[in-house]
Amino acid sequence: MVDPNMDGLVSLQEYMAFMISRETENIQSISDIISAFKALTHEGEKPYITSSEIYANLSKEQADYCLSHMKLYADTKTGGVIKDAYDYEEFVQTLFNQ
Repeated sequence: MVDPNMDGLVSLQEYMAFMISRETENIQSISDIISAFKALTHEGEKPYITSSEIYANLSKEQADYCLSHMKLYADTKTGGVIKDAYDYEEFVQTLFNQ
């Protein structure tokens, strides 16, 4: 549903949530979900996602859930944690391999 609160207006957040739900209807594997998260990152290339990218593309409830369950991303070269960077790949692996 494009206008879930039925107020007659479609916010950017509502539209993005609708488009994401449409795009994810055909997801068949964990790698599809990882690719969907990656597409939400700046230029679709980062191995992590920021809280602002999550909130810009998901509903508040979805974003809150993701952020409360995602671990901070550790740079594979230095091992250091990157500020406001969340590990979407580890999140998806954990969520679907339980």
